Amino acid sequence: METLLKQIRSLPAYQRLLAEMRTGKQSPGLALPRAARLPVLAALHAALNQPIVLVTDRADHALALHDELAFWVPDAARSIFSEPNPLFYENAAWGSTTRRERLQTLTALSAYHLPFLAKPERAPIIVTPARALMTRTLPRRDFLKASRLLKRGTSYAQDQLIRDWLRLGYQSADTVLEAGQFSRRGGLLDIWTPAETAPARLDFFGDELDTIRRFDPGSQRTIETLDGILVTPAREYITPDTSDKSDMSDHLSEFHIPLLHSFTSSLLDYLPQDSLVLVDDLSILESAVTEVEEQAVKLRAESIEEGILAADFPIPYYSWSELSDVLSGRTCLELGRSTAEITEDGELAVESLAAQFGQLERFGGRLKQFVEYLDTIVAAGSSVVIVSRQCSRLEELWAEHNPQSSVSNPQFLESSLSAGWRLGNTFLITDSEVFGWERPQPRQRPRPSSETPEMIYADLQPGDWVVHVDYGIGQFAGLVRRTLDGLEREFLCVEYRNGDQVYVPIHQADRLTRYVGMDGAPPSAGHLGSQEWPETRRKVQEAVQEVAQELLDLYARRQVAEGYAFRSDTPWQSELESSFAYVETDDQVKALGDIKRDMESTRPMDRLLCGDVGYGKTEVALRAAFKAVMDGKQAALL
Repeated sequence: METLLKQIRSLPAYQRLLAEMRTGKQSPGLALPRAARLPVLAALHAALNQPIVLVTDRADHALALHDELAFWVPDAARSIFSEPNPLFYENAAWGSTTRRERLQTLTALSAYHLPFLAKPERAPIIVTPARALMTRTLPRRDFLKASRLLKRGTSYAQDQLIRDWLRLGYQSADTVLEAGQFSRRGGLLDIWTPAETAPARLDFFGDELDTIRRFDPGSQRTIETLDGILVTPAREYITPDTSDKSDMSDHLSEFHIPLLHSFTSSLLDYLPQDSLVLVDDLSILESAVTEVEEQAVKLRAESIEEGILAADFPIPYYSWSELSDVLSGRTCLELGRSTAEITEDGELAVESLAAQFGQLERFGGRLKQFVEYLDTIVAAGSSVVIVSRQCSRLEELWAEHNPQSSVSNPQFLESSLSAGWRLGNTFLITDSEVFGWERPQPRQRPRPSSETPEMIYADLQPGDWVVHVDYGIGQFAGLVRRTLDGLEREFLCVEYRNGDQVYVPIHQADRLTRYVGMDGAPPSAGHLGSQEWPETRRKVQEAVQEVAQELLDLYARRQVAEGYAFRSDTPWQSELESSFAYVETDDQVKALGDIKRDMESTRPMDRLLCGDVGYGKTEVALRAAFKAVMDGKQAALL
């Protein structure tokens, strides 16, 4: 990667561009081929070390660019500024992942404006789609004013901290499970700020903040000890500071941003003045913004006509003319060709940066011809870098064809890029040229979450039938607060026959399970104090022991039985797996590893693969079927 960037930096056209960027001069569009845009961005980022925002038209394009940036700038802070889930004028809360990604970006940029924070050593790179850039957000001044650095050894009024956090959009919870929540237990305050990957525990001695510890929300174990923690808004709005003690967060959402803040901001307002804005394609971006605006205007008119929306509701987005005005006041550069300088015959100037990047020959999986072509360009003294998901296979073919080849040329890198290019006597070759494959599309990463005993009752509704391990079948009556030994605590209330009730402490929630009947008919509540439930448990225990004995016998026979052990993966297996359109999820990788270990063992396979619709079970099944076929067996898919 560094070899390729060094080649770009040596170009006179790049040096002229870099000089213009340092002076803040507006340059015409670069008209770069798509494969060359991210490496040029990486070279500019290393040279300028200032925040860069890359603006593209659609969310899926932004996700793909963000993922591919990992190859070119592996050490830089990269973030996605996501677009909201609801449409403009649609009264719905934003998704937690979207909310967190946006707030992480705003927090990272706030370090350039808050005097008590050090600027990052490596400037961030932010990728954003058009609709995310259009969306009005919390004014920068309000965000910075609300951000507070809590330091160890300083005194704070805990009640005031909690009031401030509620205004900033944090939700009170018994146990902190996700970003944007806080909890209080005596002199302990737990809070999970959106910019962090784990919550922090603030331990007070009186009003003095004694210790700050980052901890794992699942195990509650300390990860590290901190000297301070930055608490920023947990939503892109701040609730008014009124005397009304009711919790306003119940009816407020990001839909109300333009109502709560008359002077809103966009992402561009959070950037420091010397930042660089790169536009993927200006004409396509303008079309995307215009299309979103037309859709929003239509939805507004329909909502006002139906009485869903007030006629004077503020506009929740920036129009193209407003965005253009903001962009014109910043150092902005188009990577595409809509503003590029084109000669009279429709060609780029010979000395332009884009003209230095040439296209490569495509082989469509014809590996023999590819190896011969590779031999030719290497013999001509060219420097070759091959980036492929089939790196080991291609390296093996090259070694067979040319045993005396240099160790360093060609270079083989295990990764994936959208396409390659030629720059002078330097060649970047990817799977697109070798196999004709498109780069696998990245999937949205799931947000960090934790499972605690509270998850057991999180989806229970009053009236649901539940089973208590000690008292039997009853009806869930909801969460109640009761005072015990002078302390108010929360309990799960379960009702039984004759109005009897059992209060289950929330830390014993694992003793409750949802009732699941055989025929779907509602059960009858148990009677507290009778022998009905103990007798039922005794009969079930006997039946379970019989089933367990049968299973033990079955698995004992399976343990001594000998099955067929498939061989290790073949090169064709790797080629097939690399040709899928999407990057494997962590769960897919784990499931496939387990399945392959089962198949390569002599023990008969005993595995069930489960997953929701669209989560990639078929992709895993096809890989397993292909592995069977590669060993001479038949495989059927129903």
